[in-house]
Amino acid sequence: MHDILKKLQAENHKPALAYKHKGASSVLIPLIEERGEVYVLYEVRSAHITQPLEVCFPGGRLEKHEKRKKAALRETCEELLVDEKNVEIISALDGHISVNGRVIWPFIGILHGYHNTYSQDEVDHVFKVPLSYFLSHEPEVHKMVYKPFLEEDFPYELVGGKDYPFMTMKRDLLFYQYDDEVIWGITAEITYKFIQKMKDYIKSDDK
Repeated sequence: MHDILKKLQAENHKPALAYKHKGASSVLIPLIEERGEVYVLYEVRSAHITQPLEVCFPGGRLEKHEKRKKAALRETCEELLVDEKNVEIISALDGHISVNGRVIWPFIGILHGYHNTYSQDEVDHVFKVPLSYFLSHEPEVHKMVYKPFLEEDFPYELVGGKDYPFMTMKRDLLFYQYDDEVIWGITAEITYKFIQKMKDYIKSDDK
C-alpha cells in the first residue's frame, strides 16, 4: 500500500473534470457587425435532427484528439457554410456542464462577410439579435426541480426505508424572447455568461 501511495504522490496528478469522459462539445457565439451595430447570430435546428427546431449556437462534439477551438471552428464552418478564414476566434469562456454531465466549451468569434448561409441538413434558419438588446434586457428565470426516479427493485432497505429523504435538485431555466424566437436552456445560459463578461468589461472601461 505504501508503494502505491508513493507512486500516486510522484504522479503529481493534475485534477480534471471526470465529466469530460461523457463527451465534450464546443460551440461558437458568432458575432456579426452590420452598419455599426453588433449582433449575436443564432441557429434554429433542423426539424430532422435531435432537439428539433430549438435555438442553438453552431457547434458539436469534439472528434478524437481534436482541440476545443478547432471543434468550434469546424462545426461553425460546416453548419453556416463559411470559410475558416472568415471566422475570427476572439476568446474562450469558462466551460459549461449540462444536466446530463456533458461539458460544453463556448468560444466567442466574429463572422466576417457572412451572408445568411447555412446547411439545410442541420439548420432550419438563422436569426440575429442585437448585442444591445441583451445588455439592456435580463432573461426571464423559472425554476425546474429534478426529483429522483427509482427503479421498482431499488433496495430501500439499504437506505433506511421508502421514507428516505432523497435530495431534489433545483435549476434556474433562463429565457430570452426576441421577436418570435425563444432562446432558452443551455443556449440561454451561455448567452447570459457571455453578456455578463461583456458587462464586466464595459464597467472596467467606464472607470
